[in-house]
Amino acid sequence: MEKHFLMDFFDSLIEQTYIFFDVVVVNDGYKNFDKIKIKYSKLNIIELSSTDTPAKNREYGINFCKNKGYEVLIFGDSDDYFSNNRVEFSLSALAEYDIVVNDLSLFDADGIYETNYMSNRIDSNSIIEYNYVKDKNIFGLSNTAINTNILSEVTFDKNIVAVDWYFYKELLKNGCRAIFINKAITFYRQYQENTVGLKPIEGKYYLWWEKRDGKTYEH
Repeated sequence: MEKHFLMDFFDSLIEQTYIFFDVVVVNDGYKNFDKIKIKYSKLNIIELSSTDTPAKNREYGINFCKNKGYEVLIFGDSDDYFSNNRVEFSLSALAEYDIVVNDLSLFDADGIYETNYMSNRIDSNSIIEYNYVKDKNIFGLSNTAINTNILSEVTFDKNIVAVDWYFYKELLKNGCRAIFINKAITFYRQYQENTVGLKPIEGKYYLWWEKRDGKTYEH
């Protein structure tokens, strides 16, 4: 990962309108992370080391936070960055719902090329139910937040690819309540190593996939 990706990520956390949170980082191999922690010393950064598969790294981070007594988890990928109201708006929605999924704006080295991407397909403040995600996904571990009281210990198959879809699909299947909001944004970075599940259209990548008859269809 390039250093400026991390700096964009942490810069967006520094600028949040709600500032009373910890940043739990599962470091899967980034070297010299101590320098990042020094640069962003205003943030309470807790570093965990795990070099397992992506699914197992996520399992480790989620279980750590649950066991430490955190009441809310707001997920973020260090490739991305966030609107300055994301924490505030996520917490507000979590006062009523178990899960919050916020909108995405897509960008690459040339800048933002799709704003409020999810809003093209779903209205803000829509309730997301299990039937909606049986064959498609809008949940990622960079645009979602949850109340931890809906969780027991998490176990993921180490080789699972769509861990975010699996995670949230199971929570909704178990009766958890989710809402989509578009006033908070995750700026979702597109580059060669971060385009799994994305379909290129005229050189740009777009996130949306459906699963039918055991096969994946991208849109």
